[in-house]
Amino acid sequence: MIIHIKQSSHLRMGVLTLVICLLLTACDKDNNISEAKIVPIRTILFYMGGDNNLSSEVNSKIKQLKSVKISPYSRVLIYTDTKDDFPQLLEVSTTSGGNILKTLREYPESNSADAEIFSSVLSEIREHYPSSSYGLVLFSHATGWLPEGAYNNPSGSSRNFESRSILLDGNSEMEIPAFAAAIPDGMFDFIVFEACHMASVEVAYELKDKTRSIVASSAEIVSPGFSRCYAEALPLLYQQKVDLQGFCRAIEKDYATRPDDYSSLTLSLIDTEGLDALASIVRESSSSFPDNGAGIQTFDRGSGTLFFDLEDCYSKSAEQQAAIRTAIKDCVKWKTATPAFMPTYGGFNIRAHCGLTTYIMQQGSELLNKAYKELKWYKSITKE
Repeated sequence: MIIHIKQSSHLRMGVLTLVICLLLTACDKDNNISEAKIVPIRTILFYMGGDNNLSSEVNSKIKQLKSVKISPYSRVLIYTDTKDDFPQLLEVSTTSGGNILKTLREYPESNSADAEIFSSVLSEIREHYPSSSYGLVLFSHATGWLPEGAYNNPSGSSRNFESRSILLDGNSEMEIPAFAAAIPDGMFDFIVFEACHMASVEVAYELKDKTRSIVASSAEIVSPGFSRCYAEALPLLYQQKVDLQGFCRAIEKDYATRPDDYSSLTLSLIDTEGLDALASIVRESSSSFPDNGAGIQTFDRGSGTLFFDLEDCYSKSAEQQAAIRTAIKDCVKWKTATPAFMPTYGGFNIRAHCGLTTYIMQQGSELLNKAYKELKWYKSITKE
């Protein structure tokens, strides 16, 4: 028997209301799913130490950063410290009306080149902006692994300088070992140095447990650095799969359009995973370099002899050079260099560029040599 039930208007209204509620709930769930799809998987920190004569460049770079389209896969944070402002943590966010710059936190006056400050910023970001991937882009003055003051005064002139080399806040710099120690092991997928002389094997070796990839320059970075091509280069860091070679090529392409000395460029993409093997080969080498590195390619302007091409150091021994060349290729995944570097400003020709520099201990630079012996790279290549 089939029973027919006559529905009242109240019952029909109730059913309709229930259906509408279910539809709205489904819509909410779809929206939540949609939002979940665009949760950033990578946080990129631009750490800008500009409490020095780079303050205006920092402000210009932040304006450029704000204008670059951001992928939904990445979150863009900026820690900035300039002469005229207190340190700040900013975020570049995308809205329907375009990118906006949000101030996440203002800090009291502090030293952005202090390892404890740097460490605290990293800790804060890991706590409040957890991600499965992190990247670091660092902009400031730098002189590779060199101790404070050594770039202009390698002999030390009996001055007991401390071993500092990266970031500049007033007259204070941070030492490379302290910079590395402030970074939790494995925190960064990549570190980009928009700073001078950071493609040294000594720097890379200090950071080999902190990041898999490093983008850096053997020579100086000619102003205005990478900001001219941020619009083309940065999206390659923001996308779901980072394209570091594409990032480097975008920089190379932009420098090629610059006039005269301003087109000077050296750039390397370094894979830190191969550095232990490279150190092992160097350690077994019996080669001794000429005193003061005579005849070896350098990347210092003027009369400096502090940054030597690593492969060129072994050019006098074909057997050693072949093994080291192979090991270097396993570390340097991409590189470029212009034929000359700032030739009308005390520059130099570039006949050799393997993508990594190194220091050669020299007579008359005893204090610098002593500081060098404290580095992890030196300890890894010596048989002492």
